[in-house]
Amino acid sequence: MTLILAMSKAEGVYLSADFRVTAYGSGHLVDNASVKMLTIHFPPPGTGARALLAYTGLAILPDGTPTGTWIKETLRGESEVPNQALAHLKDRLDRDVAQHQIGLIIDIVMIEGDRRLVGGLSNLAVDPAAPSGSRVLPRFEYRMAERSEPFVLVDGSGRVRVVADKHLQVVLGQLHVRPRKASDHMKLLATINRRVAASERTVSPACHVAFLPAVAPGPGAIDDSFGPASGTFAARGEPTPVEMPTLAWGIDLSVLMEYNRELLRASDAGLTPPDFDKEAVNRFLRRRP
Repeated sequence: MTLILAMSKAEGVYLSADFRVTAYGSGHLVDNASVKMLTIHFPPPGTGARALLAYTGLAILPDGTPTGTWIKETLRGESEVPNQALAHLKDRLDRDVAQHQIGLIIDIVMIEGDRRLVGGLSNLAVDPAAPSGSRVLPRFEYRMAERSEPFVLVDGSGRVRVVADKHLQVVLGQLHVRPRKASDHMKLLATINRRVAASERTVSPACHVAFLPAVAPGPGAIDDSFGPASGTFAARGEPTPVEMPTLAWGIDLSVLMEYNRELLRASDAGLTPPDFDKEAVNRFLRRRP
């Protein structure tokens, strides 16, 4: 399952997500290094909306594709504004995922100019008569709402522990406190994730935390204390994914980063760098059909 923690504050938005995947029903460990988060930069470059996205629920599609990978590949390949991109995501969720009747929630926090928005997509509806308190819908619903005040979002299987162990009070207490640098609050979310994982077996102790500033630093900015940031928080030896995916105006930056890693590996080994296969790279940058 998952623990998702998000904050929207004056300096920007933060979001953390753990890496653990457990089997639906049995709870057996499937993967401890699954990517559940995505950073998105919408057009136009420099002034477009920016969003952090994370999911909880269905983690692997029936064809074996990890849900995080499916979401990234479904959104990439087209430079679209938020409503266009997320309407496309809903359409594909309804077409390819809803039929499996397994709950999936995609949480989104977004900065769009001076506006802050929170919402996402889900095929779950509250149902007190159901054993789990919710029922799975035959379609996904998409909602985004503007929030004028700072807020906290908590989701996933670890959310009950966040409230019960009073971690939520700690986060709420920081909503109107400006840290010395964004990494201070990133570490706070990572620390809470680790403490929840100590008593919640569906949450990994390691997690990924990202921050998007309210105002992006201008060219030549010296102080990067509140610049865009993304990182993995893990103890030595803990499994973590290599990828921290980002879509920038429809371009999947992880594809380009992997090509650069190949170049570095070849250079370190004293080998001839691989040829740049433009067609192969373009194939992996295209949107999932």
